[in-house]
Amino acid sequence: MFGFRALWSEDTSAPLDAETRTRRTFRLDLARGVFRGILTSGTQTFGLFIAIRVFQAGDTSKALIGSAPFIGMLVSLLFVHYASKTGFRKSVLGSLPAAVCGVMLFAAAFADTLAAYTVCLVLAFMALTSLVPFLTAIYNDNYPEDRRGMYFSRSVLALVLVSVVAGFLGSAAMDADLDNYRWILATLGVAALGKACVVYAMPSGIIENGEHKNPLGNLKLVFEDRNFGYVLLTWFIMGFANLWTLPLRVDYITSSKYGIEGSALFVALIITVIPDLMRALSTPFLARLFDKMNFIVLRMILNLLFAIGVGLFFLTKDPYLIAIASAFIGMAFGGGTIAWSLWVTKYAPPGKVAAYMSVHVGLTGVRGTIGPMLGFWMVNLVGPVNIGLISFSMMILATVMLIPEIKHGRRKRGPIPAEDFEPIEPK
Repeated sequence: MFGFRALWSEDTSAPLDAETRTRRTFRLDLARGVFRGILTSGTQTFGLFIAIRVFQAGDTSKALIGSAPFIGMLVSLLFVHYASKTGFRKSVLGSLPAAVCGVMLFAAAFADTLAAYTVCLVLAFMALTSLVPFLTAIYNDNYPEDRRGMYFSRSVLALVLVSVVAGFLGSAAMDADLDNYRWILATLGVAALGKACVVYAMPSGIIENGEHKNPLGNLKLVFEDRNFGYVLLTWFIMGFANLWTLPLRVDYITSSKYGIEGSALFVALIITVIPDLMRALSTPFLARLFDKMNFIVLRMILNLLFAIGVGLFFLTKDPYLIAIASAFIGMAFGGGTIAWSLWVTKYAPPGKVAAYMSVHVGLTGVRGTIGPMLGFWMVNLVGPVNIGLISFSMMILATVMLIPEIKHGRRKRGPIPAEDFEPIEPK
């Protein structure tokens, strides 16, 4: 009898040839990019903007909301470990957190206190990012290695274009009436449920059974694979310098204490629209570089773009210079999203992509969780200009550290062969 568990654990990739898996995954991932684009406007701009303008959030709530996506990344390290024991499909495991995100965003829309709003939003944003390792494993299995960046870049392009439109519409709605924030959150909830549906439908193999009894056992990969571990170290320095400024950028142009106090439209332009437009323009070119170029050299170029953008952002109150800084940050994210999401496919052996990615995502979660909290504390001590200079210096350091690793930048590992997908018997 075809049972409930079999519905979750039947290997949907097994009956499909490689080309069909690629084509179907690509179509569904375009839809995922559309839904994620709507959600991006919430995680980058509206979630924190609503907390500040509607609920008059203090530093603690702002830091928690800013850190929430990265707390989810940290949780993903544990999620992948326990999920590997279930025998479920990767697409099922990726869809569940998206569904939780949708429910929590609906709950946030009805929250009447800062505490309730913060809890709902933090849980929603945590769930949204905890599914990343499963998506990367699906891309590794279903996309050919020499075109993986190209295929993924199309969904990124859909994401950023939709994010731009969502940023305009959402900011216009709240500038017209701040009480429209409930409709904004409800729309984000619908997008999260839509994302859950398309991820669930992706062709997917069964999650590989983990080798470690310890839920943090995958961290051993940092030491067992020295090149992987060294790149992660430089990424940690670079990423920390970037991530601790993410919520600060919103606060810097929103809060009255810095003298800019931008409108919802200005904040959306600087934080979402301009960076995402530049991201859309740069993504196709940088995706080709990811497929063809030495990965470490590409990573160094992206680091320098981030350094220029973040350094300039906090050095001025001139809206035009801030817009230029946002454009540099957007260009960097054009390649950074692809590199961050797919680089482990160049390092992980077959069957280990989810494990490698869980380590990468988990460490991103560590710096992303600590970073905003430390950032809000540090900015009160040293001011936004020094925050920009510190971040710039850290990014340059991370770039210089990558020079010895250039010779390993073309390391590649192939995807799991089609014959390794074995259907299981219905239970």
